[in-house]
Amino acid sequence: MAISKRQAVHWMFDVAVAVKAFNGVLEIAGGSFLLLKPGWLGSASLLTQHPANWFALMIDRWSGGLTADTERFASTYLIAHGVAKLVIAWGLIREKLWAFPTALVVFGLLILYQMYRVAHTHSLTLALLIAIDIVVCYLIWREYGFRRDDIDAGVGIANR
Repeated sequence: MAISKRQAVHWMFDVAVAVKAFNGVLEIAGGSFLLLKPGWLGSASLLTQHPANWFALMIDRWSGGLTADTERFASTYLIAHGVAKLVIAWGLIREKLWAFPTALVVFGLLILYQMYRVAHTHSLTLALLIAIDIVVCYLIWREYGFRRDDIDAGVGIANR
């Protein structure tokens, strides 16, 4: 049995929203940890004594220039970003119509900010995350179009 384009988009949309929700939980956890345990990134150098511990070496290299203010900003950003993702993911999963344009605006603004950061940092990782976020926004936009079409055809509930 062949799968329709609409079914494929809906499945990818569901997966993308679940990944965004999981990422939101991780961001809240990471931001909370940074807030409750300031300076922990610098303590990763204790773990770098073992040369096979690539994760500790990566954290040590990354955290070398972080100040206490940067850690506070990062923790606040991660918590706020994580909460926003969870609220939006909840609305998208529950098919609340307000969540679709809200998600497009919020994620669009975050993409613009990420693009600004890429211009200054030249981070390939951040560029990849931008590409993924653009795909997620496309899926949200398509799913929103399907929902609006259903409402226009009288299939959906107008005030979800």
